Amino acid sequence: MPDVTESMQQHFRGQKVLDAYTRLVDAKDLEGLAQIAHPDIVLVRTADGGRERQGRESFLDLYRDFSSSDVQASQHMTNNVEVEPRSDGSLSVRARFVAITTHPDGARMTWGRYDDEIAELDGTWVLTAKRIAVTRTAMLGEHMLAPVAASSFHPITLPSDR
Repeated sequence: MPDVTESMQQHFRGQKVLDAYTRLVDAKDLEGLAQIAHPDIVLVRTADGGRERQGRESFLDLYRDFSSSDVQASQHMTNNVEVEPRSDGSLSVRARFVAITTHPDGARMTWGRYDDEIAELDGTWVLTAKRIAVTRTAMLGEHMLAPVAASSFHPITLPSDR
């Protein structure tokens, strides 16, 4: 029977790295992302046709592109996190994700799966592999969004309702 305490610690480590990753992406914090990425990290995205990028600078290139894009705000969320130990002491961390980004012309909601690996490096758990499989992206036009200052507790009047 597996050690429950060790299993909980592994899950906590995996969730903590995922939480840091989503927070840092949303903040467009390239320095923070560099700190949670192993120097030899592997990045694979379905949007790149499954092409493998190797190394921290290649990993950061993706987030440099994101930071310089027209994304005004973003919120990445993970759920259904599964953490499994690997034979080398690293951890496999799989999760579903939803990312909502706002743009000058509206918003996008993207969902998919992460299939990551993390390992301890100098006392800190870092990403050694980041695999992003996008399932789909929904486009929402500006006319579909409530005003930024709208309250979720009161009726919302959209410009088309006036």
